[in-house]
Amino acid sequence: MKNILLFFGALFLMQTALFAQDTLPAPSTYQVNKVSFNMVRVEMGGFWMGAQHMDTAEFNYDRMSQIDEVPVHYVAMNEDYYIGQTEVTQKLWKAVMGYNPSRYKCPKRPVTNVNYYEVQEFLRRVDSITGMKFRLPTEEEWEYAARGGKNTRGYIYSGSNEVDRVAWHNGNANKTKKVKKRSSNELGIYDMSGNVWEWCSTRYRFFDQERNAKLGKDGEMYIIRGGAWELPKSSCRVSWRGKRLPDLKNSFGGFRLCLDAKYVKEEAPEGEILMKEGETGKKE
Repeated sequence: MKNILLFFGALFLMQTALFAQDTLPAPSTYQVNKVSFNMVRVEMGGFWMGAQHMDTAEFNYDRMSQIDEVPVHYVAMNEDYYIGQTEVTQKLWKAVMGYNPSRYKCPKRPVTNVNYYEVQEFLRRVDSITGMKFRLPTEEEWEYAARGGKNTRGYIYSGSNEVDRVAWHNGNANKTKKVKKRSSNELGIYDMSGNVWEWCSTRYRFFDQERNAKLGKDGEMYIIRGGAWELPKSSCRVSWRGKRLPDLKNSFGGFRLCLDAKYVKEEAPEGEILMKEGETGKKE
């Protein structure tokens, strides 16, 4: 009897997950120099950020948690925003910047070998083309989206507790992979675990303020998230935090776009974002 109940319980959870995926709103589509990319809406809400390995009864227990992932704390997301359905691809980067800096070249793989400053230039150029205000996600926005936002099922990795279902890491890959080749998370977002680590707009800090006075040069670094094909599977956890100096670039680091929902002015039925007549990319 117990096995039968477990079976039907597992079946119910799988059906619920599939139904949730089927009912997700279509991502919004942008086009830059004839290259399309999708953005997924993340609804406002709240979540417990970070992880700890001290108490299995408390929030976000994870035996692989690290010292800078504690304390677990509640974060309120007060506005909707959009985040890239995938990491920025080499095809999109080249369409905007005119060159491809990546080591393992393929239009459908994430762009790599781009530092924080080069990403800012990419964002400026995309804004001038689209008339929008794209940016990098904050660390909080990144983790909330990776956890599945309001649809979260509490997974350790973005979309699963089984890392190989959703992530490329150093145990199953030896170079970057094409985006969307692993399962998506609860919001229909791909590769937030593994493939390439992703720049965030947030400077590196501890979650508890008393340790920040001793940061030193670490405080000059920016947060990276998500793990990568070159890194161990533990870095693919949604709570994992890395840090890099802004001028660093390598073959397993990239980024994902973010956009405030208030800048999305009009949405066509097929999901393609349209600019209202007369709008420009000029900053306010």
